[in-house]
Amino acid sequence: MRRLLDKLLRVRAARVTPESLTDEGKMPEFRGISDWINTEPLTREALAGKVVLVDFWTMSCVNCIRTLPHLKAWHEKYRDAGLVIVGVHTPEFGFERQRSAVEAAVRRFGITYSVALDDDYEMWKAYRNHYWPAHYFIDRKGRIRYHHFGEGDYAHSETVLRVLLSEDGTGLPEMTAAADAPEVDFSKVGTPETYLGYERLEYLGSPEPVKMDATSRYSTVREPASGVFYLDGDWEISREWAAPRSENAALLFKIDASRVNLVLDTDSPRRFRIELDGGPLRDGELGTDAKNEDGGTIVEAVTGGMYEIVDTRGKYGDHELRLTFPEPGIRLYAFTFG
Repeated sequence: MRRLLDKLLRVRAARVTPESLTDEGKMPEFRGISDWINTEPLTREALAGKVVLVDFWTMSCVNCIRTLPHLKAWHEKYRDAGLVIVGVHTPEFGFERQRSAVEAAVRRFGITYSVALDDDYEMWKAYRNHYWPAHYFIDRKGRIRYHHFGEGDYAHSETVLRVLLSEDGTGLPEMTAAADAPEVDFSKVGTPETYLGYERLEYLGSPEPVKMDATSRYSTVREPASGVFYLDGDWEISREWAAPRSENAALLFKIDASRVNLVLDTDSPRRFRIELDGGPLRDGELGTDAKNEDGGTIVEAVTGGMYEIVDTRGKYGDHELRLTFPEPGIRLYAFTFG
């Protein structure tokens, strides 16, 4: 089945021709950019004669993060042939507007191409964009010729780049990227993305009414429901986040997934404990940001971003997740699952 999928994807990619890529309009000028990383400010005029890939992303978006290895590979392979990648960082959450946080993410992910900080959504609006990630492919004449929303279809996207780069006769290195190889079987993930702030709060199961922008005591129930999270102890729920406000406040979540990612922010380093199905995580269940120490599993949050806290290595199924926060100081924004 995998070989057949690879073949079908490569056949589709092979059908990309200059004639199949329509003119979707002129590339908008860079506007409203609060700052730049890895480059001096860019302009549309300065990029004339280049093929440009504009990538709308944000630092805590797991879907964006999973596209980065492909973007970095294209940057290395094709920059000498005239490709310029511009990562337009349009924040989803308030903490993602901090330049220092974005700089730390750029270093952590090893991004060396240009990054524009679109804090006020001016570029987002100029492209009439609605998605993270979103890729816009621009030819040497400054025309948008193709776009792709979300993850995947990397062989097709690389073929689009090669067609645009070779329109002026530029020779290219051999295409070596593999067809799509998704790491997540989304058909087996039963728990949806879950936000903790009251603006998009859907799955809170604690029986107490939500008190907006105020600290209140919440509790779990005897038989927690699947796909619903429960707060235990004193918590403050704001528009974007929920934050523990008492010692050893906890969060209980019955999930159906293989991976668990948590988007959070902290003003200073804080530790919290994780239990899966009533005990510490085993070695084959630890996310990249979790570790076993002194008989328990802990995550140390040092800056705002996405933390991978559980990874059962493709073993999908139901689990009971419990997070315990020894002290206040962390703000939780969202869970994503894979």
